[in-house]
Amino acid sequence: MAVTEILGTDSLSSSRITLNDNFTSLEDEITSLKGYLDPTALTLSGVTISTSQIAIDGGTAVNASSATFGVASTFSNEVNFSAGITKDGINGTSSAGLTSLPANLLHSSYFVDVADGGTPLVLSASTVVGKEITLIATSAGDIEATNVAGAASIAIVQNGTLTLRSDGTSWYIIGSFGATIA
Repeated sequence: MAVTEILGTDSLSSSRITLNDNFTSLEDEITSLKGYLDPTALTLSGVTISTSQIAIDGGTAVNASSATFGVASTFSNEVNFSAGITKDGINGTSSAGLTSLPANLLHSSYFVDVADGGTPLVLSASTVVGKEITLIATSAGDIEATNVAGAASIAIVQNGTLTLRSDGTSWYIIGSFGATIA
């Protein structure tokens, strides 16, 4: 936006056109911004936001049809996604499952080798509230149930799955296939 500077030595009467042009330029810019920002409805639309982190306050739901949020994205209010949610991050492969899980579970899914007759796969204590993981067995065997609420033992068949969610202290089973939980 270009405005013309009025100097202290300029006469006010001769600068009237310049002042009016400056106000017209400002009004045009504000009108242009109102195309994106509605001050009455308090909405921002028609823009692309590129950021590594977004914090949203005020209790308003976030509607995202094609948004990517980084690892540090935190929402303290309801979030509505109008499309599916994809959970990235698989550790291990279907042909080479992990024989032990990392202490810090950063992925959403883990292929695990729980070979029958071997030492049970140890699931570390849960520390992150809301963390959800799925274990996919590449072989039949046992999973240590010490940190799983309500389970004394867990046996799983090859290609069986176990999905767990954390409350910050324990893992809770929210789904399974081909697993025997006692």
